[in-house]
Amino acid sequence: MRQGYAGTGAVPEEPKIRFFHSVRRKLLLLVAALALLPLAGMSIFSYVAGGRQIQERIRLSLEKMAQDTADKMDLLLRAKKEELHSMATTSPLVLGGVSPRAGERLVPLLNNYGFNHEGYDALLVLDRSGVVIAVNTTDRNMVPIPEARLRGVRGRNIAEFPAERKLFEASITGHNSHADWYSSPIAEILCDYGPEDGATRYNIALSEPIRDPETREITGVWINIVNWSLFQNVLDNVELDLAGMELPTGFGFLTAGDANTIIGHRDRGNRPGRGGTADFYGARFVEDYAVLSLGEAVRNRERSCGYRMPDGASKLSGIAPLSDTAFGWNAGVEVDESDVLRPHRRLGFWLALTTGALALPVVFFTWLTARGITLSLRTLIRSARTMAQGNFRQRVPLGSSDELGVLAATFNEMADALSAREVQLQELTRNLETMVRERTLELENSHEALKRAYLDLQSAQDQLVQTEKMASLGQLVSGIAHEIKNPLNFIYGNTGFLGEYVEKLQSLVESLENLPSLSEEDRGEISRRKEAIHYDFIREDLKILIGNFAEGARRINTIVSDLRTFSRMDADSLSDVDLHAALEMSLNLLYNQYKNRVEIHKEYGDLPKIQGYAGKLNQVMMNLLSNAFAAIRGKGDVWIRTRLQGGGVEIEIEDNGVGIPKENLKRIFEPFFTTKPVGQGTGLGLSISYGIIEQHQGRIDVIGSPGGGTVFTVRLPLHQEKSL
Repeated sequence: MRQGYAGTGAVPEEPKIRFFHSVRRKLLLLVAALALLPLAGMSIFSYVAGGRQIQERIRLSLEKMAQDTADKMDLLLRAKKEELHSMATTSPLVLGGVSPRAGERLVPLLNNYGFNHEGYDALLVLDRSGVVIAVNTTDRNMVPIPEARLRGVRGRNIAEFPAERKLFEASITGHNSHADWYSSPIAEILCDYGPEDGATRYNIALSEPIRDPETREITGVWINIVNWSLFQNVLDNVELDLAGMELPTGFGFLTAGDANTIIGHRDRGNRPGRGGTADFYGARFVEDYAVLSLGEAVRNRERSCGYRMPDGASKLSGIAPLSDTAFGWNAGVEVDESDVLRPHRRLGFWLALTTGALALPVVFFTWLTARGITLSLRTLIRSARTMAQGNFRQRVPLGSSDELGVLAATFNEMADALSAREVQLQELTRNLETMVRERTLELENSHEALKRAYLDLQSAQDQLVQTEKMASLGQLVSGIAHEIKNPLNFIYGNTGFLGEYVEKLQSLVESLENLPSLSEEDRGEISRRKEAIHYDFIREDLKILIGNFAEGARRINTIVSDLRTFSRMDADSLSDVDLHAALEMSLNLLYNQYKNRVEIHKEYGDLPKIQGYAGKLNQVMMNLLSNAFAAIRGKGDVWIRTRLQGGGVEIEIEDNGVGIPKENLKRIFEPFFTTKPVGQGTGLGLSISYGIIEQHQGRIDVIGSPGGGTVFTVRLPLHQEKSL
């Protein structure tokens, strides 16, 4: 041991370093052993990247399968529409007009259509009055339908079947129509489903007018009722394809045009081979399963969506809308994430096993190398801790000839220097503490003054910006109200004349119809033409429409008048203010915020006019009422109470909305404080309202609690003691 190292200040000459006595070589050995760590990093990267690639490929496959399913559904719908058109246009050429006698000749044709074309439960031909003159007498397999079942449809008026009646009413006026996914009572009468697949109990229906080949006059209506199993088979094939892809939980589904109702699903009643399965037909994403994200994805036309079911199962779906917008269906292909992640988990297992096996040598070499280093470092740490406690007389014994020995010698030199400087630092510390305290006190005083000045400047700036906005808004509203007023006068002034002219025209038509010179044939023709254009309905509906025009014009006139009054309020002019008129005008302008959901309860007292700035006070009423309406999430109530109180007036606005948490009651009048989501509020409304009431020498108070509603009370003096 070289005693000359300690306290002499001389650095000894570096001795020759043997291989295993060199810290540098020991660290090189450690780095070489740790070179296996990149393997672990590559394994993790491969696991993450491979998992993402697997999930992305499956997601793309689901999107493609969903699009293929949607295309197949489109082809089926297009084929059924083309078949209907061919049936409705060909039969008049072969059999002539639509009549009971022609209906008997149509039956073999209907039976042939039902056998040669897939999926029909019923094919109906109706005359102009809606009577079923022909219906197929055999099912899809040419098995005769019992006469008792046929009597339940043949010869009956379509008005007895509500869904098919709507089809008839649309087609008898010349339009093709359809009935979306539903259970047809006609199909239930004709077909004996028994314990068949639940999909067979649902249908869609298509209708088209039958026209005379020569005159093109509509002589009847053709209705085809298609069994839903035709479309469900497409979804069942998707399930088979997914099972072949080692995705046994996957299946196809179909939603109605509302993007919420399930009209096609793997799980349904009486499905062969799946007894006891829950029936998802008619279920709704939001109401029944709270799967909001899937419903939103369908409505937003997204190609795929991940979501969680109420039982905790994670799902991934590909989504595709049908091109046929008349039905508006959306096809989807769903699979459990457990299936998606299965290859990912296998990859992770083998990567973890490989990395663990290769890491064992790294651990061994790291331990071996660290052991040699730590023996010397422990001695250095003990000495350093003693010095850290203030014993600068402690020195490190030099027990090795490598870099750690050189470090120990240098450490001893540092201890000598620290011991000499300790005395200097103690004196400097005493002086520095006094200086720091004095400077800190100065900075705190300066900071408080600057903070108060900044808050005053910010408040004044907010008030100025809001005042400029209100002035600009008043000019804009005044111009718009003036421009609306002119064309409104045309509508409002001429609606009465329109009603008189319509009554005169109706009187003229009825007087001409009653002329004695008309023949019975002419009277019948007039009656038929009136019935064709729904003359009686139009005559009554015109009165309703004219009344609606008059009421709408009156409401627009009221709103425009309130806007013009609002725009003329001069923010710089002190005047007599009618608070009831200000409240009524605010309610008119905010009508769209509370109509059909918030009931207004007015408890007005006998208030005199007060002195103040009409524009600013109206802004306060608008802010308080708007906040009350926004606090009510659905339907609710708002109470407006006014009364004389002492030498002033009180306006109280109460709502039964969500309320204000107790911890926020003291902060709601702070600038920029808001509990609304980003983009829906600035946090300035109540702050500015508070400033306006203070400017009028009044007070504004609030009480409330979460879920219990909120009450804002404004107190204003009748007269201003000095200029505002």
